[in-house]
Amino acid sequence: MLILLLIYGPVLMAQQKIVSQYEDPGSAYENRVIDLLHLEASVEPDTITGGVAGLAVYTFNPLRPYTDTITMYAPGIHPEYVKINNKNARFTLSGQTLIITGFPASISANNNLLEIKYKSSGPYEPYFVGWDDPTRRMRRQIWAHRPSGWIPFINDRLTVDLTITFSSKYLVYSNGERISVTQNQDGTSSWHYRMAHPHPFFSTALVIGKYAWKEMKTTSGIPLEYWYYPDMEDHFEPTYRYSTEMFDFLEKELDVSYPWELYRQAPVADYLYGAMETTTATIFGDYMAIDERGWWGRNYVNVNVHELTHQWFGNYIAHQPGSDVWLTESLATYYAKLFEKSIFGNDYYEKERLSEQKKAFTQAEQDDYPLAHSRAGSFRWYQKGSLVLDMLRDEMGDSLFRKAMTHYLKKFAFAEASSHDFIKAFYEVTGLPLDWFFDQWLFRGGEPHFEVSFTARPDYTELTVRQIQPATPTTGPFRATTTVVAGYTDGSTSSHRITLSGKDSTFRLANKKRLPVSYVIFDSGNRLLKKLTFNRAFDQLAAAATGATLTIDRYEALTAMRSFTPAVKRKALLAAASKSENELIYTEVLSQLGLDKDPGSSSLFTGALRHPDALIRRAAIENYTLTNPGDTAHIFHLLSDPDYINTELALRKLCAFMPEKAGFWLATTAGETGWRGRNIRMAWLEIAVRSGESNRIDELKDFASPSFDFETRINAIKALQNLGFLDPSHAVNLVKAYHHWNPKLSRPAWDAISIYAATEKNRVLIEKAFDQEGLTLPQFKN
Repeated sequence: MLILLLIYGPVLMAQQKIVSQYEDPGSAYENRVIDLLHLEASVEPDTITGGVAGLAVYTFNPLRPYTDTITMYAPGIHPEYVKINNKNARFTLSGQTLIITGFPASISANNNLLEIKYKSSGPYEPYFVGWDDPTRRMRRQIWAHRPSGWIPFINDRLTVDLTITFSSKYLVYSNGERISVTQNQDGTSSWHYRMAHPHPFFSTALVIGKYAWKEMKTTSGIPLEYWYYPDMEDHFEPTYRYSTEMFDFLEKELDVSYPWELYRQAPVADYLYGAMETTTATIFGDYMAIDERGWWGRNYVNVNVHELTHQWFGNYIAHQPGSDVWLTESLATYYAKLFEKSIFGNDYYEKERLSEQKKAFTQAEQDDYPLAHSRAGSFRWYQKGSLVLDMLRDEMGDSLFRKAMTHYLKKFAFAEASSHDFIKAFYEVTGLPLDWFFDQWLFRGGEPHFEVSFTARPDYTELTVRQIQPATPTTGPFRATTTVVAGYTDGSTSSHRITLSGKDSTFRLANKKRLPVSYVIFDSGNRLLKKLTFNRAFDQLAAAATGATLTIDRYEALTAMRSFTPAVKRKALLAAASKSENELIYTEVLSQLGLDKDPGSSSLFTGALRHPDALIRRAAIENYTLTNPGDTAHIFHLLSDPDYINTELALRKLCAFMPEKAGFWLATTAGETGWRGRNIRMAWLEIAVRSGESNRIDELKDFASPSFDFETRINAIKALQNLGFLDPSHAVNLVKAYHHWNPKLSRPAWDAISIYAATEKNRVLIEKAFDQEGLTLPQFKN
């Protein structure tokens, strides 16, 4: 439903303005009746029941004179009693809500005590990992990244004293300073953690497992405590690489010191996401705990700095209401991208921005919700929001942007903020009337689509820009300032700043030297989030692909060549690759020449397959076409590549091309396991079975069982599905995987079940497996 809001004379506007936006229930503030000040809690996880026994005592103040009902989010919580100021109160459970009534007359204006003794049960947090594996090969852990399911909570900010009691054989991790670890006579230990500053209650973690940790300090003296698996100590440095540099970067960039006493991290098994930033304590999926050969598969740097940034944006300042998730996620994504730019360089940064743009437009294909909306979706909250912040900084300039961001952080320290708080904070210290910017990029949906053309005149170039995105009640013409570059036949260029403000715009770009124009680049640097239709002759594209100053501009010209045949574009592509050994350029050139067997193209591939950059080697192996047995010599060396992914790609490509030599390729890689999900070993086993080693099926079946992490199970399930194999024991493993609480495992397991069930024989096995596990088989979609 669309609403038209007429706003008169707001702080940032000089005149009335109509703003179109979607109705958003998430924009409402929560109904709060009490203010939580402090929590003192003790919990004891129980591996038999999969729950906890807990006692939580909250100190609170009523927010209203006559408070007679308190509601708390308490899924899976079963209270034994509830007391207020040491007197029994009545309580009921309604779904996932604990409703407390019957207050004693002694409730006061300050420092009341709410005491709840309870037990919890699944399927909510905490998650018990590995305790159901009879072989004891799966790591045994207990972890939670929210209090949901193990501590009754209200969305509030408070200080905390939390004590967790568990077997002394395990280490226990939570938020804040570790005050003490007490050895108990029953073989358990009690770990006391304290959050001395008020922090968002929802941002609470629990981790229990077999760990070790290493301590270090940042340049500014913040203690760091980074946990790892003792049997994977060689993974520690590659996993946590650049961690101290992240603190230095963020404290300098934000001009606000790290706001907490310390910081710690721990990997956990079967994690639902990449990572989660609870206050002072991040937990992340152990599939990102990598060794050196896993570095270019997916290292932890981006996620690491993203979660660290949340200690400012998310915990130091929390967003409120729910429509303003972007204030937490967009900012963390943005600063993570900037940090990676400082480490890996501008070309890497541009590649990240291209990925962000792709994801933003993927979301746009689903709906046109604005960024500041509770249903905007993750690709908007993360990637589009990051790009919007790029454009905001371009509009304001570095110094004013940083000044405004610092002011925002300091103004709402240890508090909550909304989009309008953010906008007002930026206005307060800059005086810039940016209402138009926030209106079109925060509160309206859609993105611009520019149709560009130009005509070269003797003394100027006429540039025409039309906005051709569909007109809707929420999307009109976009206002934007960008750079246009004209390149001339003598190799010189001229740069022109233009401002677009309407549906159609025409500009005259001066050509003072009166030289012939060889190419024109619209939005040089690719700074705008946009779609672009810009039809140019091949010669113009070739000139831009080899002559443009910026890598990203040369890349844009290369992508516009995709529809041309190799015979037409080969020379230009090879020239572009020779100009700079840039992974972005190389990848695009290699993808366009993959089927071309011209000597020049072959020479490029031969060099790329041995390039020192792992990602260029990957682009080469992905696009290389084997046409005769001699070609295998060009990729054989990749079977021992320093990058795990390249080894898997080479093994699969070689064995597919010459299956009669699979035994040789397999013998060469027999000792390889790979990284996350045992990628090389899974490929190896699948190929071995196809090559006649049917006894290898048992190893794949074992990897699909609950004795292994979810990515190993997924890869084994896919390999067995590719082989068309299903027997009663694997059917049971599939059903167990489908019933797993992690959707990363349950979804691919269900996809496999659905495919198997297409045949009557396999459907019978699936039905028996569901019966054996005491589960009901869901309906299959036709």
